[in-house]
Amino acid sequence: MAFDTPRRLSRSARVASAGARIYIGYKRTQRSARKLSPEAAAVAWERRHEEVAERLYRLAIDLKGLYIKTGQFVGTRSDIVPAAYSRSLSRLQDQVPPRPVTVIRTTIEREFGRPVTSLFATFDDTPLAAASLAQVHRATLPGGREVVVKVQYPEVDALVRLDIRNLRTIIGLVARREPRFDYRAVVAEIGKQVPLELDFVREAEMTRRVRVNLAPLPGIVVPEVIDGLVTRRVLVTAYLPGRRLLGPVAAGESLATGAALARAITDAFGHQILVDGLFQADPHPGNLLVLPDGRVGLLDFGLTKELPDAVRLSFARLVIAAADRNPAAVLAAFAELGLRTGSDHPDDALALMHLFLGPPGAGRGSGAGFVSRDPEKLLDRSPLEAIPGDLILLGRVVGLLRGVCASLGSPLTPMQMLRPFAERALAEPLAAAGA
Repeated sequence: MAFDTPRRLSRSARVASAGARIYIGYKRTQRSARKLSPEAAAVAWERRHEEVAERLYRLAIDLKGLYIKTGQFVGTRSDIVPAAYSRSLSRLQDQVPPRPVTVIRTTIEREFGRPVTSLFATFDDTPLAAASLAQVHRATLPGGREVVVKVQYPEVDALVRLDIRNLRTIIGLVARREPRFDYRAVVAEIGKQVPLELDFVREAEMTRRVRVNLAPLPGIVVPEVIDGLVTRRVLVTAYLPGRRLLGPVAAGESLATGAALARAITDAFGHQILVDGLFQADPHPGNLLVLPDGRVGLLDFGLTKELPDAVRLSFARLVIAAADRNPAAVLAAFAELGLRTGSDHPDDALALMHLFLGPPGAGRGSGAGFVSRDPEKLLDRSPLEAIPGDLILLGRVVGLLRGVCASLGSPLTPMQMLRPFAERALAEPLAAAGA
């Protein structure tokens, strides 16, 4: 589906207008808060956060595509964003308005060249989930097996290309005006990775590979891909019964159960990143299921990243350094990963790292050895000069895991729970060298 020039300009103008209104609104609150008491200022900031979060939610719902995906990510970062953002944007995990089923059925029939009734014994017109790029429906095969059918929205390819161009333009303008907020490398990584999610043949292959890799973990389930029912825009996998992992201490579970779920989820990503070097880079709660037997189901491998061994081992050293609260080792690991800042001061560099990995958060002694400073002031004198794409995705996963662990009441940070996998990754090359 192509977009004519007026529609492209209208979409771009809406994004620019929303950004300008948000910027002006925050500037107004900043000026007025200086004249208020601390209590009144806190109320003013909370109101502004709520207004902006709701504006961003409505914008994502209206524009769909990449903006929903971005909102989903922000909504999971309850550890570093205002609560109003988490409350509003977390609705994008499971409250995206679905498309008409006629659109979904037409796409399936066009992809396979056959009517839906000949492919499936039953097809539920009510979607299980509606996401940023695709919609999922429950169905049964002629033999009676329960499956889910993931169908890409017909216009999403054009939307993603347009949205990436808009992001590049906006971020480029901001970078020239505010060098401390130069996130062009982040947008470049989005431009490389998100289009990969539009190829469901690739996603099927990634699902198969991760399923094999995680087979040794008894608490994790990856759905089986149904052979013969995969195209670039339609993917059929086995149905996993369960409920979404959403909200604080999922569905009212005990603290102990929540901590166990956090451990299982972190183990799954520790194994993917540090042992396999192939990981699902979009682990928001909407992609995690709690099965009736207590196991965790991992869904949606459209954004799956393969790490070079050198990056995998450098990240392992970063995990151990962070778990040990060793600033010098953290800086060395970040240098190996290719991140550079405009400051040589250890405290400045470590604080800037929290923009990617989040603040230390809860956990035994997790804050010791780290200095918490105002990120805006830090960026004034210590701009980010190089942000490698691999680190962007790794930081995204750690940030999302941090949000999941916090919501489940885990007493440990993700870095502490990832440590055994980091030690295993670093021990294997040594063992091979000694063999």
